[in-house]
Amino acid sequence: MLKRLLIVCGLAFCCLSCAPAIRGVAGQPPFAADLEPYDEAVDRGCSYFNFLWGKSAEIEGRYDEAICAYKQALVCDRLAGHVMRSLAGLLVKTGQREQAVEWVNRLIALNPKDSEARALLGNLYSIMERFDEAAKMYQAILVDDPQNFNVRLLLGGLYARMHDYEKARQVLEKLAEINPDSYAGYYYLAKLYQEMGLFDKAAESFDKALTLNWSPTLAYEAAELYEQEKRYPEAIAIYHRLLEEDGSDERARGFLANVYFRQGEVDKAIKEMENLRDISANPAKVELAICRILLDAGRRLDAVMRLNAILKKDPHSDGARALLILAYYQQGDIAATKKLLKQVRPSSPAYEESVIMLARIMQEERDFPGAEKVLRQAMADKQNRRLNFYVALAMLYAGQDKIDKAHGVFTQAFADFPGNVEANYEYALFLHKLNDLAGALHQMEEVLKREPKHAKALNYVGYTWAEEGRNLEEAKVYIEQAVAQLPKDGFVRDSMGWVYYQLGDFPAAVRELELAVALSPDDPTIYEHLGDAYLKNNDSPRARKAYVKSLEFYEEKDKKEAVRRKLEALSPEDGQAGEAK
Repeated sequence: MLKRLLIVCGLAFCCLSCAPAIRGVAGQPPFAADLEPYDEAVDRGCSYFNFLWGKSAEIEGRYDEAICAYKQALVCDRLAGHVMRSLAGLLVKTGQREQAVEWVNRLIALNPKDSEARALLGNLYSIMERFDEAAKMYQAILVDDPQNFNVRLLLGGLYARMHDYEKARQVLEKLAEINPDSYAGYYYLAKLYQEMGLFDKAAESFDKALTLNWSPTLAYEAAELYEQEKRYPEAIAIYHRLLEEDGSDERARGFLANVYFRQGEVDKAIKEMENLRDISANPAKVELAICRILLDAGRRLDAVMRLNAILKKDPHSDGARALLILAYYQQGDIAATKKLLKQVRPSSPAYEESVIMLARIMQEERDFPGAEKVLRQAMADKQNRRLNFYVALAMLYAGQDKIDKAHGVFTQAFADFPGNVEANYEYALFLHKLNDLAGALHQMEEVLKREPKHAKALNYVGYTWAEEGRNLEEAKVYIEQAVAQLPKDGFVRDSMGWVYYQLGDFPAAVRELELAVALSPDDPTIYEHLGDAYLKNNDSPRARKAYVKSLEFYEEKDKKEAVRRKLEALSPEDGQAGEAK
């Protein structure tokens, strides 16, 4: 009975303590947040009771009640550091970060050398993107405790997040020096070196991390780096070890086959793929991959034999038929290619591509009526028509200078695909190819009226404005939105670089254009833009190299000549990166 009475009294006390009318200790403010630490506790028993109540409420997900109980515990004992930690943690969990910072600072005031509390405050600043404050907090801890592994790791990670890679490198290299047996230290160093493009150092750090703690996950990351750097023997060694530990590891065997193929060891690649086929849950898919390897290696007769065997066993294998079409086309057997293309069913994923390929082959044969018939028949099938059939037919007409008919095809597309903004987008591209730039821009603007986040239309309009030197701030906003959706698109990155160039921010232009070149390494316009940006950034030697690369890829005589003039305008003292072609 006494126990039950105590529980009831405790419940009543907790509920009253959270009510607006609560009065704290006589003469003191009612809320813990308004209190300052002092030497003597008011009532540790009261504090402990409310702390337990708060923990119970937190575990059960009653967060507001838990926060109230923790605060009441701190009314009872203003020096209860463990309560402050719990309260701060819960405030972070519920998104009340500024209040959490306040309580962690109170905790630190109790013990200015409390590394755990200071690290918590640094983490809070980092979460809130108050990076400079976070860095200062971590640095202060390391002054007092230079061996603090976790804080050093946090500081290195923070600098990496701030893209201050040199500082991150210094911190993490010191960490590895202090803790030479640190798996985490070497792992994060490897990732940092990889981000900085220091691939030899990254490989060395991966090796040390693998020596300290071998794991398949880490092994795959290291092997990926080795493949990227064409260090194939090291990648092969990792895959062999993975297979020694688990012979059924399909991923390792597939990657091993790929490395052998990249080295030109086709027979070894085929052997590994055949081993994979024998253990795979989908052997037909692996057999198709083998056929693809044979085709890529130029062994078409072997591929054709295997593909025909697949089709004999499964006449509806769309994958085998698609590869066989490719094999016959590469061999120059156009009759066999056309025959197979006509067999592709509308339900096949390859149907759209097959129809367009068949029409293109007929166009190459100058069989324009035949190509038109193929496309018109496909467009007449309401259930299986595709917008690209209309685009292909419009281009077929344009190639014959039947421009009115080409426009008419798009008129039909708008009727057959009502409300489809992609029809407007494709029409805009078509007008651009006809050099009707005003019409193309108008259509792109129509796309954005109906779909304001259309990434490619945003990029087109933004780049066009940048080229014309107008609406530059708005162009920047458009292209930023496009980049957010297509961060790995080299042409969108080129647009971003070019708008920075037009705005006069040449370092930013160089940064974006270097990334664009990495993403689209065969585009002459991007290289030309990069050369222009280097030149404005007072880096003539690199400008020369970029212009030379642009010349290698340009095919149009007028564009080649324009780049040649830029090269000739450079001072001979800039150094030669190659000869203009």
